[in-house]
Amino acid sequence: MNLKEIENLPDVLPTETLALIFQNVLNEFYEGKIEEKDFLIILSQLTDRQVMTYELLESEVRNSIDKVLYKLWNTDPYDDVDIILSIVVNLGLKNCFQKIKDSINQNRDIDELILKEIIETIDEVGENISNPYHGLERFK
Repeated sequence: MNLKEIENLPDVLPTETLALIFQNVLNEFYEGKIEEKDFLIILSQLTDRQVMTYELLESEVRNSIDKVLYKLWNTDPYDDVDIILSIVVNLGLKNCFQKIKDSINQNRDIDELILKEIIETIDEVGENISNPYHGLERFK
């Protein structure tokens, strides 16, 4: 799927449909049919739709996304960091979140703006990475 097709999807889709689309996008990325920049934007678009379901993405697909973003994590450029942080937090990707936390101690050359964004995200999420809806549970 290309970015235009993703942008034309309805804002709200069933979780099962989203899981299939996520998996399709992952497969196309693995096959080299989607460039990394477009892949991140597509994942971001799909994540926005997943958030609207108020349900966790199917665990196998979520784990696959966690693994690929873990490999792609880099503390530069800002746009990629911003997109990956959003996806990781909104899908509850534990392994990549841990790598993000570790990266601020391992890389001393992180741009100040990027470092601030990472630290704010870590502080905001706290220990609730596996449940992106943690803050909403009090409204049940």
